[in-house]
Amino acid sequence: MVIRESDRRLARGAYQVAVGMIGQRDPSVADIAAAALEHPSPITVRAPLSAGAGKPWLPMLLEALAQVGVAGAEDVLKGE
Repeated sequence: MVIRESDRRLARGAYQVAVGMIGQRDPSVADIAAAALEHPSPITVRAPLSAGAGKPWLPMLLEALAQVGVAGAEDVLKGE
């Protein structure tokens, strides 16, 4: 099954807002956030997760990534 475009837009928007806010609110991770927005990949998405330990914005990032996971759940989790 293909991810529905409405689910993709919702997940992408949640991710972009969360990571954008993180980059603006926490200058110590601004470069990491910018990379995660400009070139989303497993490495750049994991970087803010690692940097978020103990940070007040970590739950917002986790929620955004949960939306990404929900949008792609069927494609990622389906049996082969």
